[in-house]
Amino acid sequence: MHDSFKRLLEASNNLSQEEIARRIDESPQTLTNWKKRGVSKAGSLKAAAEFGCSANWILSGVGESSGSDVSRVAGWDSSTQLESDEVEVPFYKDVLVSCGSGSLGEIINTETRKLRLSTSTLRRYGVDPANALALTAFGNSMSPVINDGATVYVDIGRKNVIDGKIYAICHGGLFKFKYLYRMPMGGIRIVSANSDEYKEEVLTQQEIIDQEFEVVAYAFNVQNSLP
Repeated sequence: MHDSFKRLLEASNNLSQEEIARRIDESPQTLTNWKKRGVSKAGSLKAAAEFGCSANWILSGVGESSGSDVSRVAGWDSSTQLESDEVEVPFYKDVLVSCGSGSLGEIINTETRKLRLSTSTLRRYGVDPANALALTAFGNSMSPVINDGATVYVDIGRKNVIDGKIYAICHGGLFKFKYLYRMPMGGIRIVSANSDEYKEEVLTQQEIIDQEFEVVAYAFNVQNSLP
């Protein structure tokens, strides 16, 4: 296996080849080629943006695995001065979004705290700062992509489903993070990363209405807690 592909696996927390391909919008065959010849520059840039690491490190192993453009996360209060390239993101730390069986909760308008996020990160993901907020995940249905206690940044302005992307959803009053896929006739497929323990669900258009299914936001960045 080529060294640059090994570094890509490390950057993606050793996700499967199929999962990496899905996350960075490449075909599994492309990743097979990377195993033999190394990751392309374009591929390294896409992977770096998706997994929050340095493209140069993926390609050559030079430098730190964390890139200088990775989102910076820090607590914020009224006495903290923002840097010129930072914005304030509402952080609903106590509104838990399930990565398991679900948690009854409600995203309220009264924010209790904020996080700081670099404008370069928001530009990279095409997120309007006014639509960005952070939520706390719990449970293990999306592990290892989203671990228990992770801070997940979401875009509440992006609700159109792109197959294989992660969204915050409300399903029967329960907030969850899940992979979503569009199905024929207006249906939706709901998939967990930990598929061994959490089986996928498929809802028809009528079941979407009956079960009060709603896409709340697109999850564009994950900050997993350190062990």
